[in-house]
Amino acid sequence: MAQPDGSLLLTSDAQRFYEGPIAFRFPMLFSGRATLRESFDDETGEFTIDLKVVNDRFGFLFGYEGRFRCEFPETTDAPARLKPRRHERRV
Repeated sequence: MAQPDGSLLLTSDAQRFYEGPIAFRFPMLFSGRATLRESFDDETGEFTIDLKVVNDRFGFLFGYEGRFRCEFPETTDAPARLKPRRHERRV
C-alpha cells in the first residue's frame, strides 16, 4: 500500500507451504508476520528497503535494511521461450 511519504508498505499474514501436491498453512505459533517498506531516495538515486519479521509469541525473528541501485539492462536478445524453472498453480 502506498504511504503518504511515497514509500510502499507491504505486510504478510499467515505463511503457506507449497511443494507439488502438498500445500498447507503454517500455524501462527510457528510463523511470522513480515512488514516491508520500500522507497526511493531522490537525492542519492538509491532504493531503500527495511524488513522486519515478528512472531506473536517469540517477538523479533529477523530483518534487514539497506540501500541499493538498480539497473534495467536491455533484453532484446533473450529467447521468448524462457519460463521459470518451476511453475505451480496456487489457488
